[in-house]
Amino acid sequence: MVYRKLAIIGEVGAGKTRLISSMSEIQPFETEAESSIDIGKKYTTVGIDYGRISLSEDSALGLYGVPGQERYSFLWELVKESLWGLLVLVKYGEEPNYQNLNKLLTFFEPQNKEVACVVGVTHCENASDQDLTALNSEIQAILEHHKLVAPVLYVDPRNKESATSLLHVINSINGSFSA
Repeated sequence: MVYRKLAIIGEVGAGKTRLISSMSEIQPFETEAESSIDIGKKYTTVGIDYGRISLSEDSALGLYGVPGQERYSFLWELVKESLWGLLVLVKYGEEPNYQNLNKLLTFFEPQNKEVACVVGVTHCENASDQDLTALNSEIQAILEHHKLVAPVLYVDPRNKESATSLLHVINSINGSFSA
């Protein structure tokens, strides 16, 4: 069996756990616990969330969601090697966490490892076109700083069709990496 690995990374509250839950064909393993500090929500991921999707009879995709807080970066290390793809979730809000996006891209180095990368913007259902254009410009500037070309898509992690559309894009990119 061929087994591929997709890392799902992003800031706290971006929707990583929800995305895995929406896409996984198995009951996902979730590692949420009550937060001991104020992070804007009651529960947060404290380990590696895991789900799986069968791609064919002889291949599967493991979905690995890691905590967004840098204090859990030792977990980032566990999933960063041998990736088939990297999905970066950015939470739309009044002040997106660009510093976190920069740190994650520096740590995972998709441009150096030739890993297909897609950015998914979440929580943007009520955003204006002007706000989304500004957010997209900021994200593109960070991607350019990392010498990385990655599509930026708007996604609802609660919706299976929306979530899996990100996989189709990563798969399309990976087709271009085939030797």
